Order: sequence, then structure tokens, then C-alpha cells
Amino acid sequence: MKRLLSVVCCVCMWSLAVNAGTNMQIYYDFGSEGTACPNQRSNRVTTSLELFYPDNWGSTFSFIDLDYAIHRNDPNNTPFMAYMEIARCLNFWQNSPAKDLSVQIEYNGGVGVWKEQGSNILHGYGINHAALLGLNYCLHTADYKNIFNIELLYKYIVDDFNQFKNMVPVQFTFVWGCDDFCNAPGLRFSGFLDIWGQRTGAGQSWVMISEPQLWYNVGRWFKCPNLNVGTEIEFSYNFSGSTGKGFMCNPCLGIKWCFD
Repeated sequence: MKRLLSVVCCVCMWSLAVNAGTNMQIYYDFGSEGTACPNQRSNRVTTSLELFYPDNWGSTFSFIDLDYAIHRNDPNNTPFMAYMEIARCLNFWQNSPAKDLSVQIEYNGGVGVWKEQGSNILHGYGINHAALLGLNYCLHTADYKNIFNIELLYKYIVDDFNQFKNMVPVQFTFVWGCDDFCNAPGLRFSGFLDIWGQRTGAGQSWVMISEPQLWYNVGRWFKCPNLNVGTEIEFSYNFSGSTGKGFMCNPCLGIKWCFD
């Protein structure tokens, strides 16, 4: 619980410290209760603080998600999960023919709690540290409003030593973003696709998660271009920790505030 509270405090401090390439997203998840697993709850509210900042040495991307309790088996007075990723792309050759290719290092991890049904007993769980290293190929416009990104990364999950037995320890990631999608001013289509190998409670498997998003800049109509409304669809396969198996699809509705 202390670790979770520490993460919450870090989110609050970070939101005050950065404003370049930063946005806050708030979602309501309409997933069905019967399909949820401990670290992929349905009928939940999620806030996501996202940062992207390019510089002369490459770029930094990071986000922190907090999930808030609505499900009856989650704590009623705390967020029930905190998860973060931070990725740094190193590129000292931005004026060369290989300017679109970078070396990427990344960290993933998180922590959460859940409550026994019919009691007030809380249990904690961790999303193990994961370290990734590999290559990032990125095509983008000068303002990064339109982006096409492919990553091929070695992935090591701490304390899961047999996770890649008879499997290739890699993660493939595809990220995209497109402003004025289908020539519609103010409409943005974005998202990502991750595929990696991991041992689960059901044995060895490939894991997939994809979250396409569609945003409309409603604020453009009343001189508030920071405000967007839209949807996210969470697709996953074998993605729910040690209990996850099979395909899941959770639609969400949300708002997004861009700070820059």
C-alpha cells in the first residue's frame, strides 16, 4: 500500500513539473464484469498522464496510469492499480541518412491491490520490473503530429527466469498517430500494438495488447483547443497477469486535455 501511495504522490508532483508534450486522459471502461481479471478490471475509471519530448539526443516518452475502483471487489477508497512506462530513444546521428533509426531503452512496472469478496481484507500484487533494449524506427512530420513508429526490443521480466523457455525474448511494438484523420479537421487517430512472449498461469504464450484511440478536438469550436473527447478500444490476448488467457475487448469513452 505504501508503494502505491508513493506512486500517486509522484504522479501529482510530475504533473506540476512538466508541460511540454504532456496530456491527461480520463476514461470510463464499459467492459463486462464477468470477463475481468485482477489487473484488468472492467467498469473502472482510468487516468493517464502522458509525456513525449524530443530533443537533440533523441526523445523521451513516458506515461503513468492509475485505475480507480468501481468493481465491488476493488478497494472503495483508493486507486487499485498504478502502472508506468518510460522509454528513452538515443539518436546522436539526426543529420545522417540513418536519422530515423534510434536505440531505445525502456522500463515498465507497477503495483496494485484488490479486496476479498464480502470482506475488507486487502491483498497486494506487483507487475514485475521489465527492462527492454532494442531498435526504434520512427517516421514523423516536423511537429510530430503524424507519426509511424516500429520497435523491436529484447524484453527481460525480473523474477520470471523461465518465462522465455522455448520462446524468443522479444517485444514488437507499433505506434501510430494521424491528425485530421480521413481529412476531417480536428479528428485524430492514434494508438499502439504490443506483442511479446511470457509465461502465464496457463503456461507459455504470446501476449498481445492494442489500444486504438479516436479523438475529436471539440475545443476548437469555443477557443479551447486543449480539450478533446473520444474513445479507446482495449484489445488484448493473454494479457491479465498470471490468470490471463484468451481474448478480451473493452470499449472506453474519455476526455483528453493537452497542456501544450
